[in-house]
Amino acid sequence: MDAERLQATKLLIKRLHADYPTKGFKISPSIDFVTQFNSGLSIVAKQSIKKDDILIVIPEAARLTAKTVLPSSFLKKLKRDIANKSQFQEHQQMLNPSDYSLAVAMMKVLGRRNVKNDNDFHVCMSQTWPSEAAMKDSSWFYWDVALVQKVWNRSGMFNIFEELRANVDSTFNNIIYPILRNNPDEYIDESLPSNQGAAATPKDKLYNTFLYSLSLLYSRSHEGYVDDEPSGELVPIVELFNGHSDKIDEAIKKGKTNEKSVINVNIVSGKWPFIRGSMFRNDCNLPCSAVYANRDIDEGEELIISYGDLSPAGFAFKYGFIPMDFIKHHNIMSDVSIFCDPKLIPDDKMRRRCLERSGYPLDEFKRNKKLALGHFTWRADSVEHYMRGYESEVIGSMRHFIIVGSCELMKDELNRNYSTGKLRGALYNSEAFLRLYDLFDYNIEILGGDATSADDSAKASSPDTPSWEKCCLLARIAYRESLLMWQRAVALKAQDAIDSAPMLAIQYGWEIRNSDMPSLEGCQVCGRSYPELKCAKCKSVGREVQYCCRGHQVLGWRE
Repeated sequence: MDAERLQATKLLIKRLHADYPTKGFKISPSIDFVTQFNSGLSIVAKQSIKKDDILIVIPEAARLTAKTVLPSSFLKKLKRDIANKSQFQEHQQMLNPSDYSLAVAMMKVLGRRNVKNDNDFHVCMSQTWPSEAAMKDSSWFYWDVALVQKVWNRSGMFNIFEELRANVDSTFNNIIYPILRNNPDEYIDESLPSNQGAAATPKDKLYNTFLYSLSLLYSRSHEGYVDDEPSGELVPIVELFNGHSDKIDEAIKKGKTNEKSVINVNIVSGKWPFIRGSMFRNDCNLPCSAVYANRDIDEGEELIISYGDLSPAGFAFKYGFIPMDFIKHHNIMSDVSIFCDPKLIPDDKMRRRCLERSGYPLDEFKRNKKLALGHFTWRADSVEHYMRGYESEVIGSMRHFIIVGSCELMKDELNRNYSTGKLRGALYNSEAFLRLYDLFDYNIEILGGDATSADDSAKASSPDTPSWEKCCLLARIAYRESLLMWQRAVALKAQDAIDSAPMLAIQYGWEIRNSDMPSLEGCQVCGRSYPELKCAKCKSVGREVQYCCRGHQVLGWRE
């Protein structure tokens, strides 16, 4: 199948040369399209490439967008219905109305593949797309929900996954199908293997084509603008590039990037002709997109574009796989949800009154296992900022919940809190942080039981592990390690609180509970358990010290 895609790509390039013989399209002889085992179609440097060399220029008119395929009145109604009726808008940034509109446009293109037409550019472009079998292997749209739950268990990742899958089915059944059912043949790709069975109804075939289109665009489209509105688009040839997260190029030192970046090409918009890098001259007011080298590239090196600043979990949702080098990178923070340990929900009436008055749904925490006590987003909630003294609203709320619900308090504390909403939190921090530390242990346990990140890595590396499970295991590693990094930060805060307890006892006349410091395991800099690298230099002087990467080892030595 990859050989067929390679041939289709060469035919598409010929077509672009024929349609834009003098301006609008350009492809450098320095790049080549190759098939590689386990990685599908790749673009590599046929010879050495200099920084800022222009590698590909594609005219804007060749893009596949909803507007270039669907009639304007139909598209307007489709967008309106999706925006008004689609559910689960909490995660709209991951799956939004423009994605569904583009999916229907792609269905229209795939439907035209049933009729042989060599002049249809978009049909020619569609021949370069991966097969349905390849998408089933890599796209979360096809993953078995019950099997995924066995890996992700009770985690924020699984809750989002389950919501998104339900959103896809709901959108098809309530919006897409009612619109397309009067003319199903125009939107059905009869060549899909899932549509070959005699028992498949027109609705089944529409759904199969819809799912295939959605999985393709979700992993291959770029964000563009049509009439100043955000709109997904597929750019021919450019959508064949493999990519990586911007985070992979972040160096240990904050604000710095690695000297030789993994991402070696950039995509920019402008006008014809492009000169070098992002510079263009605009000779004829012809809008184009260009790909250029952002550094010198060696012969044989694969060309890698940026997928944005995705976390590992975001990578899993977007592309259905996670590169192993990303999991071993020092910066793999993912969004995590913290679920309430039932033991922390008080029975005492006054404690319950105080917490419910502050907005904590205690009974709902017991009933709804998907309701989290708090959510850490890796963009907004930084462990580094927390250690520097900035306590986000999320972690402050969790600390408040634990103090009021579980800690030993001064006699008047609950009445004072109920009447004023105030809390002398510093008095109870030594106990509160230790309980918060234990709460992270609870969340690590419900994520993967006794499994460790090293166990998950070993299983993900096995050739017998299917692609979907490998992706889920690597995402679970990132999720677990993010919990461990937060847990270490909380442990250090507990140490600070224990150290300051004697002075607070004198100030308030309150005998603060004596607490033992939790152990600091994992990387001595960040708390990660994986990768596990032992410091030989430290061992030579009788110390067992662990780091997650060479950069953190150097930071540990400095400290």
